[in-house]
Amino acid sequence: MKIKSVFALLLAGSLFASCKDDDKVDVASPTITDVEIGSGNNKQAHAGSDFHIEAQIVAPGDIDRVELEIHPESGSGWQLDTVYTAGLAGLKNAELHEHIDVPASAAVGPYHLHLTVTDKNGNKAEFESDIEVIKDPTLPTVTGFEVEVEDAGKGLHLEAAITAPSKIAAVTVEVHGSGWEKEFEFKDAAMVGQTVFSFHKHVDIAAAPAGHYHVHLKVTDQSGKENEFEGHFDK
Repeated sequence: MKIKSVFALLLAGSLFASCKDDDKVDVASPTITDVEIGSGNNKQAHAGSDFHIEAQIVAPGDIDRVELEIHPESGSGWQLDTVYTAGLAGLKNAELHEHIDVPASAAVGPYHLHLTVTDKNGNKAEFESDIEVIKDPTLPTVTGFEVEVEDAGKGLHLEAAITAPSKIAAVTVEVHGSGWEKEFEFKDAAMVGQTVFSFHKHVDIAAAPAGHYHVHLKVTDQSGKENEFEGHFDK
């Protein structure tokens, strides 16, 4: 009788474990798509400026973190190793949109970029790309970029000093975050054709809900070159 009881207990335990295993649901690994690196996906980074990286992320198991690593293809040079969680962790669908500052001292040449998304289950998706760090003294530059919310959250104050050796053609401001996005383009007669200009604008953000926002200031010159700079604000 004791042998039968022990056998019954073992059989019950085996069936219970089998049921638990059957209850487990495999969650698909994350995916990374629509990656854009640099202006127009040109995969270029300018020393002393910044470049943007965008990607669409789908993680059925919820995003835990996104890691970005950049290193020279060979020898010594600029290196980056950073982790993003804000606005991403816990989401199943997200857009990565970051601007990476490249130090003026960064050695020019070929670099390699690694983007890794890890979900809450430890599953990973990886993306790799070559990029090139270059120096172009004719590229438009911006200093003193200021972003300030005003008028009880209805407006945004923007200020910057623009230098464009090949003359300003246009300035575009993009505001996005918290599910809201709007673009403003400026081609003022007083600004177009200038090599140096004090940019000072007020834009309407009354329709934007409360949240954290990115502001991208893009300067395009008359040779077609453009450079983009980033600011942030909370509403």
